[in-house]
Order: sequence, then structure tokens, then C-alpha cells
Amino acid sequence: DHYDWGLRAIKSVLVVAGSLKRGDPGRAEDQVLMRALRDFNIPKIVTEDMPVFMGLIGDLFPSLEVPRRRDLDFEKHVKQAILDLKLQPEDNFILKVVQLEELLEVRHSVFVIGNAGTGKSQVMRSLHRTYQNMKRRPMWADLNPKAVTNDELFGIINPATREWKDGLFSSIMRELANISHSGPKWIVLDGDIDPMWIESLNTVMDDNKVLTLASNERIPLNPTMRLVFEISHLCTATPATVSRAGILYINPADLGWSPQVSSWIDRRVVQSEKANLTILFDKYLPSCLDALKSRFKKIIPIPEQSVVQMLCYVLECLLTPENTPPDSSKDLYELYFVFAAIWAFGGALFQDQLVDYRVEFSKWWVAEFKTIKFPSQGTVFDYYIDPESKKFEPWSKMVTKFEMDPDMPLQACLVHTKETVRVRYFMDRLLECRRPVMLVGNAGTGKSVLVGDKLGSLDAEKYMVKNVPFNYYTTSAMLQDVLEKPLEKKAGRNYGPPGSRRLIYFIDDMNMPEVDAYGTVQPHTLIRQHMDYNHWYDHNKLLLKEIHNIQYVSCLNPTAGSFTINPRLQRHFCVFSLSFPGAEALSSIYSSILSQHLGGESFSSALQRSSSSLVQLALALHQRVSSTFFPTAVKFHYIFNLRDLSNIFQGILFCTSNCVKSPVDLLKIYLHESNRVYRDKLVEEQDIQAFDKLQTDTVKKFYEDMEEELQQTREMNLYCHFARGLGEPRYMAVESWSSLSKILLEVQDSYNEVNATLNLVLFEDAMAHILSMLKSRCSLSSSLLHGQVP
Repeated sequence: DHYDWGLRAIKSVLVVAGSLKRGDPGRAEDQVLMRALRDFNIPKIVTEDMPVFMGLIGDLFPSLEVPRRRDLDFEKHVKQAILDLKLQPEDNFILKVVQLEELLEVRHSVFVIGNAGTGKSQVMRSLHRTYQNMKRRPMWADLNPKAVTNDELFGIINPATREWKDGLFSSIMRELANISHSGPKWIVLDGDIDPMWIESLNTVMDDNKVLTLASNERIPLNPTMRLVFEISHLCTATPATVSRAGILYINPADLGWSPQVSSWIDRRVVQSEKANLTILFDKYLPSCLDALKSRFKKIIPIPEQSVVQMLCYVLECLLTPENTPPDSSKDLYELYFVFAAIWAFGGALFQDQLVDYRVEFSKWWVAEFKTIKFPSQGTVFDYYIDPESKKFEPWSKMVTKFEMDPDMPLQACLVHTKETVRVRYFMDRLLECRRPVMLVGNAGTGKSVLVGDKLGSLDAEKYMVKNVPFNYYTTSAMLQDVLEKPLEKKAGRNYGPPGSRRLIYFIDDMNMPEVDAYGTVQPHTLIRQHMDYNHWYDHNKLLLKEIHNIQYVSCLNPTAGSFTINPRLQRHFCVFSLSFPGAEALSSIYSSILSQHLGGESFSSALQRSSSSLVQLALALHQRVSSTFFPTAVKFHYIFNLRDLSNIFQGILFCTSNCVKSPVDLLKIYLHESNRVYRDKLVEEQDIQAFDKLQTDTVKKFYEDMEEELQQTREMNLYCHFARGLGEPRYMAVESWSSLSKILLEVQDSYNEVNATLNLVLFEDAMAHILSMLKSRCSLSSSLLHGQVP
């Protein structure tokens, strides 16, 4: 969608041909034209089309071979600038920088296009550094046009007062236009293209070179100024926009992963480590990247460069002087490299209803790489490296015993399992190294609780935490206000958290905000602007704010909201997928919760022994309900996850030894809770009957001779906090419909004394649903008391 062969493109080729002719008057015109057509168009051709394009040039100019015009002195400056930035001066990279310079000579607007992580920003920074080294006094002002509204970008006249409020782009352009020296001045617009804002720049991008504002002010684009757009595609741009700018397309194959890895290795200190790492990257990366593309499914799309970057980040955390002293052997480096590679390539793999891609990856890895041997039990993801023995140990060794806090609501409790311990292990290390982390998983897999537990355990003297839950209506202006709240002004335009502390923003439900008509999520643009450039703009004064000492942790549910996020933001995060815990993990979680509750408060020993049967019953019924009742367009709320199980057990935890005296009582309260959680969700009589049959069949599997009790529960089985009257709340069984009706009518009468009269007919289903609502309110109010619900 960035190809354009219109009159503007022809004019540009003629301009290039003219300058080539003037630079080399003795050369034949067909050679000059061939060189202009080839060298001006190659920068925008994608790799797959290159043979076709060169074939066309060959047809037009048979057996004509003209070398590229090269300015070797300028290329030497470019190479030095690349080295100054601690990047790799590869020929392809130098060529891209030179092509950008040639485009900027001919066109005053240029699109630098490429996928996330292909090196667009580094090409621009390298050229900018080249200008600095050549003492040309370059100026650079960057902004993300989608992080603000159109009115904030170009200014607006207040309809009531007729007062003019300047815009961000107009103020930057005016500022640069007023600078008198002849150095290059760039306005870098790094954000998605959409006609709503870029069409307003039509007169700036064509030969008029003037920005006309609503206030009738005209700001000229002077000859030293350039507009540079850094984008990933032109899908939403109009042909009028595409034809107005020169295009530099950076193919994923132009650079690949090697320069990124080489630059990272160069920053390591120990010489033997550098040599070993170079060998290990070459040994493992090519086959891992090929396998990841073709054989395994990730929970969300992750750019290839991001996976390589995550491997470098994880290695950074593991290759410490304690783990790998300077004189370490090659085998020790390979051990840690394999551990890091498994989690960088496999940490985000998906487990669907048919295939667990982590298990598939494990089988592939063990068959492919045999140097480092793993224990034969389980998968490669089940082990960590013991820092003392330098051998693989199962994660289950790290799982701590769960101690229940009776004042904390169950939904906020974290019972560690192998899965949570290993994610926590990497979170601890990555956050310490200031790397952004993202947990991805379906609703109810414990993402927020896991992150909350980690952030709650941080040292308050070193860290500040700011929770930033996203919803559909979050805009970048709202987000910026929330992000700026904990910051204080430092020297000049620098801002940061108070003192020397580090601030962690916890962004929950990252993919929930609205996606606009052109595919952009506004709050994401602000976060990306900060992650790429370390700053954003003040809304009112339009001044730059440099934001320091900040890092991000986020959670994302790939089955809700926009499902995924922009790859250019995604690439910054280290991604770990969290799947629904397995049967063994669930059994250990709820057994430890229930046995701790029944272990105190004078519950009988028979009751304590029956807890494991009840947990097995609860898990079996949950499994059968979630595999029987699927969400549809009409029954879209038929979603059953870990939260439903927790709600059931939260209800059981309300009961005391007065309420539950025998295993049968425990079963009855479970049946009540499961009815409230599952049955009350169902909308058709047919579904309700199917659920009742499922429930009865499952109970008979785990409990014998329960026919009589099941019959009683069908007639009347309700529990609430006011079963014995409205005094002190105690969770007890309701004795009869009439006693419940009497209590509820009393409450209705007392309500009517102070409020508008409410006359409810309390039939049986209505009373059951009132208890269901009150139970939800009890869980919620106890969550509110403990600050769990924002």
C-alpha cells in the first residue's frame, strides 16, 4: 500500500536525474536515467518484488550496468555515527541511512516504513548523529500525532469566546521555522497514519509548503525543514497522502536479528562471556526462530525481534557474577543460555482445547538440542537452575506453604503453584533490571493477583506503585493525568517519582480501551511515546516533559477488548502466558484453602477428612459445567472460570462450626453455593434441568447413599447471613420459605419507612435471587474493605 507511481514520483526521478547529470556531465543520458530510476525507487521496493523491479529495469536498459553513485566521505561519517551510537555498521544499515539522506535531499516529506523492530528509529538516529558529527547543527522534534486529539494537534478557536488555542504541531513548526541557522530541522511524526490528521498537512507536504491554521495564520516550511513520518504501514492513508512523500521501506530481512544481538553482546564486560555467547546465539537462534514461525502458536502475536530482545533481557538477569563468575566454563554459559532461551521462545506459547504448545515445544527442544540434558519427567518448563548445585530442580521445590489470612477475601488470596512460582521468578528478576513485563491469559487465571502480590512485596523505600486499570472509555488525556499524579518536577523539564524511588505503573486490562476507526488505541500511543522517547507533552503549555525512573508491568486478556495491541508497543514487553491451572494445581489450591478453614474453629475431625472429597466434587462439576455450557450470541455470559470456583469457596468460608457440623452439612452448603454461582447464570429451563442432572450425577460419583439428602436440597437448600433474623450476621441455613419471606418483608417495611414505597411480590425464585445478590455484595464489600476493588 506504499507503492505510488504517479506524476509526483516521475517529477522526483527527473529531479534526481538532473542532479546526477550536473554531478557527472560526461555520462551518457541513458546511464543517468537508468541510475535515477533504479536508485530512487529501490528504497521503497519490498524484498519479494526486488527481482521483478530489477527485471523491468533490465528490460528498459538491456545489458547496461551502472554502479551506484557513492559519496565515500559521507559514508565514512555515517559509519562513525553508527559506532558512536554503539550499533553495528553493517553494509545494509549504512545503505539505508544513505538512502534516507538521498530522499531528504529530493523530498521534504519522507515516510520511513517497516514492521516493529526492523530498525526505523535507529536509521533516523544514525543520520541525525551523522549531521551532528559533521557540525551541521541538526534539530529534531518528535511527537505522536495520535496521542492527542486533532484540535490539540493543530489548534482550535473557542466557539464561545472566539479565543485561539494553539496546537502542538503548529507550535513546534512555528518554533523550528523561527530558527535562522541553515542546519537540517526535522519534525518526526511517529504514529499511525489516518486521514483525520494527515489530510490537514496536504498543503505542507505538497509544493505549497505552508501550514494554514484555523486562525488564518500561515506557517511556511522553510528549505531546511523536513517532515519525517515513522510508521509501520500505510493501510489507512489515502492515495493523495502516499504520493506526497518519499518512501524508505525497511524490510525485516534487511537487518535481521544479528545486529541487535551483536550490540547487546558488545555491552557485556567479561571477554570470555562475549565469545561464548556469540557461539551460543549462532547455534540456537536460527532453528528456534524457524520453529517458532512454523510449528508453534503464541497466545498473542509477538514480533520476532521482541523474542530475541526478551532472550537478551533474561540473559542479562541470569548472567550475574554470582551465577557465572568470570572464569566460568562454556558448559555453564550454555546451561543458563538454554534456560533463558526456553522461556524467551516458549514463555508465551498457547494452550488451547486440543493442543498444549508448551508440551509440543518441549518435545521438539529435547529432540533438537541434546547438549544440555533435562530430567525425563515433565517438560523443559518444569525445571529451574539451582544457583548452588548448578543443576535442574523442579519448580515445585520453590512453592511455599499457603498461610490463610481470615480477613482477606478469597479472590485476593494467592496460593502459589508451579505455574505462579515460575512466572514470579522471572518477574522478580526482570523488574529488578527495569524491563517491562506483560502477563497474558484468559479471565480468571490470576494475572492481576500475581502482579499485585509481587508489587505489594516491594520495598516501599525504593519503589512506588501506581495502579492504572484501563477500560473502554480511557483516553490518552485521562491516562496522562493518572500517570502524572505521582510525579514531581525535578530540574528543568525533568519529572520523576519523589526522591530516588522507582515508579512502577501497573496497567491492567491493557487491551480494553476503544479502537478508533483507523485501528489505533489512543492510550497506547502515549505509553509508546514514553517507552520510545522517554517523554510526553504538557496538555496546556505544550512543553516537553522528560519522564525518568519509570517502568511498566501490564496484564492483557486476549479474548476481550481489542484482543491484541499494536506490535510497535508489544515489542517492548517480555511476555509470559498464564493458562488455566491444571487439575493437580487446582486441587492443591482449594484443598489448602478449605483444610486451613476447617482446621480451626472447633470443626469436627470427620469434617476435616471430608474436605478432599468436596474439593474433587467441586473441580469435577466445574469441569463438566464449563465443557457443557458454551457461550453463544444469546448466552454470551456463559463463561465459567477460576473466579466462579473462588466464589463457591468464598461462600463455604463464610460458614462456622454452628452452621456445618457434619460432612452432609458441608455438601449441602456446597450445593447451595454452586446453584448460586452456576445455576443462576442459566437462562433456559432446558439448561437448568441439564445442570440439575449434571450436579446430581457428579455428587453420586463422590458420595454414596445421598438420595434422601439430595431430595431435601431440591425442596429447600438456602443459606444467608440473616437466616436467624436481622441481628448479628451469621451464615446459616434458611429454615423455611415462610421464615425467609417474613424476614424479607420486615426489611421491605423498614426500607419503605424512609424511601419511596416499594411493593415486591416475594415468590420463591425472587427470594433465591435476593440471596444470590446479597452473597455477591458480601464478597464485594469485603473486597472493598481490603482495597482489592478499585
